[in-house]
Amino acid sequence: MSANLMTPSLNPAEYNMQDSIGYLLARAKSALTHEVEQEVSALDITHVQAVCLMMLGTGRASTVTDLGREMGTDMGSVTRLLGRMEKRGLIERQRSTSDRRVVELSLTEQGRAMMVHLPAIFIRVVERRLRGFSPDEITCLRTMLTRVIDNNSG
Repeated sequence: MSANLMTPSLNPAEYNMQDSIGYLLARAKSALTHEVEQEVSALDITHVQAVCLMMLGTGRASTVTDLGREMGTDMGSVTRLLGRMEKRGLIERQRSTSDRRVVELSLTEQGRAMMVHLPAIFIRVVERRLRGFSPDEITCLRTMLTRVIDNNSG
């Protein structure tokens, strides 16, 4: 018997939205986002700006295209976000010298100074949300979420 037939939550006839993986993942993400938003408001930035600073500061992204892909959003939204961050003096945009179509991004001194505070905020929020989880459960959750992300439906 396949795993799908053995798992009632994946059987369309027994579907219950409140128990669905997608719904639960969305609720968990929403809860984390809301708490991070509250915490980073003390720095006068938004959750999305904090994520952007972390991605740029850690090298996870270095171009507008990278950010759009990593954040799962369209280029227009990323461009508007970067415009606000540039006006605040948090990031700099520069056309690539090797490919003028590419916009390279970097943190300013002010952006780097702000980014220093973000790991502690993200960790505090996750620790609150994972209270009561064992280290093994956290490792398992991380592994499973990574697998969900890595499973390419295409």
